[in-house]
Amino acid sequence: MNNSIISQDDKSPLVGSTSSVRPLKVLVVEDDAAMLRLYQTVLPAWPLLLDAAFVNNGIDAMFKMRRMQPDLLILDLKIPGIDGMKILKETMWQAGVTTVVVTGLDEDRIHHLGGIPFGVEVLSKPVPFPRLMAIARKISAAKCATLEPVNV
Repeated sequence: MNNSIISQDDKSPLVGSTSSVRPLKVLVVEDDAAMLRLYQTVLPAWPLLLDAAFVNNGIDAMFKMRRMQPDLLILDLKIPGIDGMKILKETMWQAGVTTVVVTGLDEDRIHHLGGIPFGVEVLSKPVPFPRLMAIARKISAAKCATLEPVNV
């Protein structure tokens, strides 16, 4: 089992060992400092090779999205700068990004804000980390399947 996590900024391994397989790029956007630390603690324990970045506002999220081009975007809706709903609208057209909204807002409030686009999974806080890990594993497996050589 290879459970490395690589910092987006310096590309050096933080946990575990490196692999020839491309890491799963994960961007977490969460403004609550305690929640962000929880993500930073839990994600490295996942049995996946990750390239993870963590930001606490919408402006940094948009810059990081363009630079990083993540495979998985974990997004809180109520964030400073550019709110999560605007980020959703901007990033929905990016190919290869799976977006998961993790929010404390109820369905009525989300609907009032404009609703969540089709295909975006919404998870309620407290964060269901086992579900997030299952989503990350599925994306990682799909990426590995596309990297395998095809026998003709």
